[in-house]
Amino acid sequence: MNRAQKTAWLLVITISAGFVLSCIAVVILYFKSGMPTALAGFMFMAVAAFGGLGPSIFKKDKGNVTFDERDKLIKRRAALACFSTSYLFVGLACMIPFFILGPKASISVIWLPNIWLGTFMIAFFVHSVAILIQYGREEKNHE
Repeated sequence: MNRAQKTAWLLVITISAGFVLSCIAVVILYFKSGMPTALAGFMFMAVAAFGGLGPSIFKKDKGNVTFDERDKLIKRRAALACFSTSYLFVGLACMIPFFILGPKASISVIWLPNIWLGTFMIAFFVHSVAILIQYGREEKNHE
């Protein structure tokens, strides 16, 4: 397993754990305090920030060739998947309120940081999953 795969696994695990903990916290807080307060449970998504430590935890691979054309192609495809899903998320975050509330409604700017953070979470998660899928698929045919 190379450094990119280790970092991808760390991101997938931390983002998934943060999402699950956040959902549990929102449900618990909803029954205890009501809905506006229950959204504070999404602070558990901060657990996902530990995934950003991956490049500093996992040192560079030793050897003559640690990065080749196949790795470059995998990263390019993962970036394409990452950008595609993040654009889709932003588009949906903009258009769903438009269709639900109507063209004359207004939305508070407090939602903008949430959309921004959600976009990054989805982008990093999809990028990591795409890396893991491609290395898993290619590794069977390799050598």
